Amino acid sequence: MSGATGTISAPSPASAARSGGPALELRALHKRFGKTDIIRGVDLRVATGERVAIIGPNGAGKSTLFNLISGRFEPSSGEVLLHGQRINGKNPMRSTGWACRVVFRSPTSSPSSACLRTCAAACFGAWAMATPS
Repeated sequence: MSGATGTISAPSPASAARSGGPALELRALHKRFGKTDIIRGVDLRVATGERVAIIGPNGAGKSTLFNLISGRFEPSSGEVLLHGQRINGKNPMRSTGWACRVVFRSPTSSPSSACLRTCAAACFGAWAMATPS
């Protein structure tokens, strides 16, 4: 498993300034299972109202990253911050009403529309998946 590494995304300075700082921030996030590094040094800043897609091949660490953000997994090191408050290992959805949507692509989706429909479902909700291609 190669794992995820490095900076995924960063909002523009103007976007971060308008929001008073990032809504979600990952700092030097690492996750290790046994001797295997799955997430290595991920830094991510998401401004309020910004939408970010995490895409990559199987085994890249996407699910592990979301499990770290959601509090299901505790990071081996690094920080997960929500509006500047450290939430490592906590479930922010229960305490703050914060929403994080994960949409898995169906292997039966049409190859020509699978990516667009999956992204639309993440942005606009499940109704997007019912929209004819």
